[in-house]
Amino acid sequence: MNNKQPLNSKPIYNNPETIFTDIKEMKKYFNTALQFDKERQSVILQSIGDGVIATDLEGNVILMNAIAENLTGWKSEEAEGKPIVEVFHIIHKLTREEGDNPVESVLKTGKTLLLAPDTVLISHDKKKEYAINDSCAPILDTKGNIMGVVLVFRDVTKQKEEEALKEKITADLVQRNKDHEHFDNIISHDLRGPVSNIISLTALINDKDLEVGEKEFIMNALTTSAERLDEVIVDLNLILSLGKQLNEKKELIHFSKLVSDIQQSIRNILEKEKADFKIDFTRVDEIFTIKSHMYSIFYNLISNSVKYRRPNVPLEISIESDLVDDKIVLKFKDNGMGIDLNKSGDDVFGLYKRFHVEKAEGKGMGLYMVKVQVEKLGGKISVKSIVNQETEFTIVLIP
Repeated sequence: MNNKQPLNSKPIYNNPETIFTDIKEMKKYFNTALQFDKERQSVILQSIGDGVIATDLEGNVILMNAIAENLTGWKSEEAEGKPIVEVFHIIHKLTREEGDNPVESVLKTGKTLLLAPDTVLISHDKKKEYAINDSCAPILDTKGNIMGVVLVFRDVTKQKEEEALKEKITADLVQRNKDHEHFDNIISHDLRGPVSNIISLTALINDKDLEVGEKEFIMNALTTSAERLDEVIVDLNLILSLGKQLNEKKELIHFSKLVSDIQQSIRNILEKEKADFKIDFTRVDEIFTIKSHMYSIFYNLISNSVKYRRPNVPLEISIESDLVDDKIVLKFKDNGMGIDLNKSGDDVFGLYKRFHVEKAEGKGMGLYMVKVQVEKLGGKISVKSIVNQETEFTIVLIP
């Protein structure tokens, strides 16, 4: 091997705050380290501000620096000779699935590999987790033959947390604007109507020329308007309470358990309607969130499917999850009466909007509440529907 580079030459990357961004330079630098003896290798490797692990052609560890030791929980002398999968244990943050071994891929292809987003490194004692940025590249000799693989990685947990906080602040601001719009609509339309009626009817009832029957009619109208006003105030309090519920402690919930609990709570109705459920949460079955919100979302969508089933058609309800671009996607589908979106598409999630008044009782609060709760959790909801065939709600959540 070429041993001409002087010991006191400056490393290409000697700033602890600099992560390798140029893979070619990184490989050149690491190849230089391999040309020296153990003592000189150590000097070079410790000057790098990232965790570094090198393997041989079999994928066994041959070198690692102090930062790699700290993040993995392995001492260099303990890790040496062990398969990289034992030392560099990675999983996906959301699914908790074991990550593919990047070293094996690089050894087979000879191509540099970057780890997928949301990869988490698990320490040796399994007590610590780190969000990491990682690159995995082949180590080549002077003839271009692969000698092994080098992993270069950095703990970006704090950076990820800061990014998540910024996203949350932005989402909160957007949600506040939406809340103001909701409240403006309620005050403009749903509160002012009953209040205006009460004011007008109160003025009429003071007319001395009114007959007994007319006064009775006005009193009944006043009662109806007052009751309607009370309903709107109760609903408004319910909507306002959602903001307070956001202060609830988040917890890890399982979608399968959520559905099971709801099925149990309305078991008699489901048995009567002979509902056939098709549940698939194999892709992702858990999320860290506010349980009361998620329960309400699932409950309202399931109960809507039951309420608006087609007569004489066996009810089918399917609920499934997926993971797309690190976002959890939930799909709720039924074969019920459907909604004419060409006619009522803008009102699907509106307050007090109903589409099958003759089919079931209700105030038109369910889907409105679902949308508000989904958005409170930082998600989005959309709907596709074909009249008398099917309806599908899609919820996208960012964990």
